[in-house]
Amino acid sequence: MKNSTAILIFVQDLSKDASRKTLTPTKNLGVNRLVFSRLNSFVGRTSGSTNLPVFYSNQLILGNKSNFGKQLSAAIQAVFNKGFEKVICVGNDCPALNKTQILDAAEKLQTNDTVIGPDERGGVYLLGISKNTFNSETFEKLAWQSGKMLASYIKQYAQQRIIAIETLADIHTFEELQNYSSSRFFIRFLLQFIEKSLSRNTYNYSYLFDNQLIRFSSLRAPPVY
Repeated sequence: MKNSTAILIFVQDLSKDASRKTLTPTKNLGVNRLVFSRLNSFVGRTSGSTNLPVFYSNQLILGNKSNFGKQLSAAIQAVFNKGFEKVICVGNDCPALNKTQILDAAEKLQTNDTVIGPDERGGVYLLGISKNTFNSETFEKLAWQSGKMLASYIKQYAQQRIIAIETLADIHTFEELQNYSSSRFFIRFLLQFIEKSLSRNTYNYSYLFDNQLIRFSSLRAPPVY
């Protein structure tokens, strides 16, 4: 499994994430970007704890300006081109995702074409794909970034062996962040991070980025579950 399976973390430009999902109470774009950088770090540590090879989409498809489906498809193909037979794709908006779930998906992917981790909006927080059944043109046309994504995948790939792991909640708003019931240590860290970042009266977001990242990098990192 370890020699044939890799994890792909799909990473968008922080400004894109911050414009689509508001995780701060005041819709502060600069602090919102910072929060997504923390989420990227969290999913990176979680994925790395599995000891499976980890790749980041923005390092595989430099300068790709196409839509979400085409970007994800290109990144998956890039991992396959490196010699892997299985790819587990994860994003940055599901703090409940942990090492055990990723390894469970990797194990199930050995005997199935696809492993799906459904979210509560009709999308997925995890998608495990096999090289021998992957078709980029079909994949790109799925209902990405919508509540119909999971249904469209199941309909399109009805002939495949698809298995689902547990359903988890993702986070798109500050209210959802406040009420998130999983990974409470990390959620408290994020809420404190947001509060302290917003308390700084500054208009220079680049200054806020540099100083807050330095400051919080010295804190004890949240545990990886």
